[in-house]
Amino acid sequence: MIIRRAAVAATAICAFTTAGCGTGQSTGHSSGPIVPAIAAGLPHALVGSDYNSVTLLETQTQNGSVTGTLDETEVKYSGPEHQRAVVTGTLTGSEVALTVKFGLGSTVINGTLNGDTLTLQVPQSNGQIEDYVLKPGGVDEYNQRVAGLESDGSPSPTAQPSKFY
Repeated sequence: MIIRRAAVAATAICAFTTAGCGTGQSTGHSSGPIVPAIAAGLPHALVGSDYNSVTLLETQTQNGSVTGTLDETEVKYSGPEHQRAVVTGTLTGSEVALTVKFGLGSTVINGTLNGDTLTLQVPQSNGQIEDYVLKPGGVDEYNQRVAGLESDGSPSPTAQPSKFY
């Protein structure tokens, strides 16, 4: 019986200690579970495409700060054109705010991270805002979509129209 009482006492001490450390278990206070304010980060490489462009977003996230690059290849009348931009921003919970700096200017883009899918609300040159969906992928997938875009002007059969400018 002494071993059993010692085990119960040790379990109770561990439970109280854990509850006091913010693991989400009730401590008798009305504040509720502790929820982290900042998500772990964006997936390192995300790829998206629309009817005439392909985008690769590569990022690092640390303490809610996002840095990285955005590569976009777009088919225009004169042929494919490539742009690279520097990306900075924040990730708070599932909300993303990115500043995308191209050579001649910058654009602020807000979005939502749902699992490993990033949906950005991208301002268009005509004033509208369109959703642009990026999913995990890498340089190889980006290059394959660019090759498809260059050969027939259609990077993906499920692509949606949108531009990063």
